[in-house]
Amino acid sequence: MAIFDSLDETTDHAIDRTEAFLKSSEAYYELKLFQMLSSSLSLIIKFTLLGALFLIAFIFIAAAIANTIGDALDSVVKGYLATAGIFIFLGLLIFVFRKSIENLIVKKLSTKIYETKS
Repeated sequence: MAIFDSLDETTDHAIDRTEAFLKSSEAYYELKLFQMLSSSLSLIIKFTLLGALFLIAFIFIAAAIANTIGDALDSVVKGYLATAGIFIFLGLLIFVFRKSIENLIVKKLSTKIYETKS
């Protein structure tokens, strides 16, 4: 009967160790998830705030460029149309190179995500 008692004790010990491992793994993954979520949320908030500020600055710069071109052409309307043309051209460039831009973003994000895994 000593063999069965020893086997029972070993099995109980293995179950206890497995439960402890599962609990520590669960805690690790909860912390890892919290770290990734907080990092992502922080990044989104920073980009949103910076994007809003840059958008406001961009609007003022565009108006200044349009007024400057308008003064040079002696027509404010032509200045705003020229500025709109520049923005349309830039938009078309972004559209043409959208796959390259997307690949660059995915590459940067994947290195950041997989860098934090180790």
